[in-house]
This record gives sequence, structure tokens and C-alpha cells, in this order.
Amino acid sequence: MCTVTLDRQGFKLPLSAEDGLLWTLIKSRVIDVAVNYDKAFAKEILRRWYKISQADRIAANRERRGHLDPDDPSSFALYDCLNYQRGHADVFREVYKKTSQSPPRKGERLLVVDIGSGAATVGVALAEALKRKQCQRLDYLAFDPHPMMRKLGKRILKRCGTRFHAAKYVTSLESIDFAGTDRLLFTFSYVVHQRAVTDDDTEQWATLIRRSVSEVDQDVELIFTTANRSGGAFGGFKQKLEATKTLREWKRVDVRVKKTRFLESSDGDGQIHWYETGGFWKVMAEHWILSV
Repeated sequence: MCTVTLDRQGFKLPLSAEDGLLWTLIKSRVIDVAVNYDKAFAKEILRRWYKISQADRIAANRERRGHLDPDDPSSFALYDCLNYQRGHADVFREVYKKTSQSPPRKGERLLVVDIGSGAATVGVALAEALKRKQCQRLDYLAFDPHPMMRKLGKRILKRCGTRFHAAKYVTSLESIDFAGTDRLLFTFSYVVHQRAVTDDDTEQWATLIRRSVSEVDQDVELIFTTANRSGGAFGGFKQKLEATKTLREWKRVDVRVKKTRFLESSDGDGQIHWYETGGFWKVMAEHWILSV
């Protein structure tokens, strides 16, 4: 097996070591659940990252600050997945496990609508949180305006082996059909604080949720995680739902999840693992119950 060195910015890995990195990465972190995220990460994110030019990698490293506009270059989306997806999935998984949202039971299907999905981050988190049979009762619909995020998400869902009953990206929120839905969960993972989110976006989200509440027999649920910082579209979005009296109940969900962002070589022997920075992800999370 070849020896590789990978610094925190990810600029020292020689391309000739790619195969060794993929193998050690896949072997380094085994999760006994319905999904193999490490394999998808290695094949779909890391491999693509090292296929772009070093200049583009350096530019993405310099200019990225956790906000992704729909017209940002593909390298920015790759950088975000490389540095944030594992941690954001960890956060959502732990938040989901602490809520009162029960997994889909035998004979029912749960529809998850993931808005601002990135590369299917919530899909990864749910596949890790749920048992295999529960995953088979879940339909996952993802929506993201960035073309590279959609491309990566489709590949990650396929590569992970999530075992969902159905999983796909939609290009329009208006096209979502709630007919025959047993249970419905909306998810927002680190999106409502994004500077690219406009008032028109939050109005579109609120309109969709109000429509779903009127069309689904059971209570509609919503789980969001976002950076614990002031500003952003969160306040206006919540007010829109409160004004129409569809937001019946909400609870704060407190979690402490260690930051796992960068990869690191272990003493240069090629054993790649996830690097813990020693801090915790900044997160504000809530679980909402919505009804007519």
C-alpha cells in the first residue's frame, strides 16, 4: 500500500497515491448501518476534488466561508462537501435521534422533503440513523439550486446504498405531490442562515408547507439545523408559518457534536481517518409540528 500525506488544507496528496487513499479511506471507518458513506465520499467527492486543478482548489480554500450561491463554481460545492458534509450529517443524525419523530413503522411510508439538500446530507444522516427495514419505508425528495450539489447528491445516494424505497432530486418544489402520503417530514440542514436565501425563497417554502398541511391527514413535521448565529432568513420563515397558524408546536433540540472536518494521515503510513478539530459544531436545531 502506498504512503500518502494529507495536510488539513488537502494540498499535499500526490495524484499517484489516489488508489491507496481510496482504499484506506474506505477501510478506516466502518458504520454498521444501511449506508457506506466513506465509500461514496472517496469515490464521488475526494476523487473529483483531486481531478480539478490545484489553482481551483487553492481558490476554493481561500474564498469559501460556508455560503454557497447557485452560480458559484463547481469547485466551491466540492470544497463544501469535502469539509462540511460529514460534520453536518453527524449533526442532523444526532438531532433526529433526539427528537420525538418516530421512524416509519411497518405498513406506512415516510416522505422526507429535504430543502437546500446540498449533496443529500440529510439522506446520509437518516440512512445512518435508521435501521435497514426503516430505510425501505422512506421516500426521500431532495431540492437544491446548485447543479454540482444535485449531481453529487444523486451519485452519493446511489453509491451509499441507502436502501430507501425511493430517492430522487426534484427541480421544482411546486411539482411535489403529497397525494397518498402517510407521514411527512420537511428537513433543512444548515440552509436557513445562508446569505443566498431570499424572502422569495422563504415564502415559497412556507407556501409549500401550508399546502402540505392541508393535503396530508396527519401532522406535518419539520426538523432544521442551522449555524447558531444571528441574522439570516430563519426569523422571517418562522413568522410566515406562525401568521397562518400552521405552526402548532416547536421544541429546541440541544446536541453537542464534535467537529469532524478534515482528513489526516496517521504518521504518514497511509491510514486515513477523519480529523477531529477538538471543538463542536455550532448548531441551533428545532423540531416543529404543523397542522391546520
